[in-house]
Amino acid sequence: MVLTLQRQLIVGLLLSGLLVSLPVAAQRYRSPEGQPYSQNGRSTPRGVDLDSTVERIRRETGGRVLHAETMENDGHQEHRVRIITDHGKVRRYRIDAGSGRSLSPRD
Repeated sequence: MVLTLQRQLIVGLLLSGLLVSLPVAAQRYRSPEGQPYSQNGRSTPRGVDLDSTVERIRRETGGRVLHAETMENDGHQEHRVRIITDHGKVRRYRIDAGSGRSLSPRD
């Protein structure tokens, strides 16, 4: 009985640690020139950087950031951000990196 409680405590602590470490994917990375890096390592000299986009979406939704990256799609840079809401629902956002315009929120 005591061993089972200890296992449950250890598993609970490990899962808590995993949940706390999930937002690490959205950490800030900057080039030596101070420009934010995109996921592929290139900086975005103009437009809306990934950090600003992530912060805006996090503030608007109140959710936690699970993942954020900048990708090229049809010759245009776009930020993709994945958020988990307080209700446990995962929402995906696509934002044009040049204009900051929402391309399509996806559930």
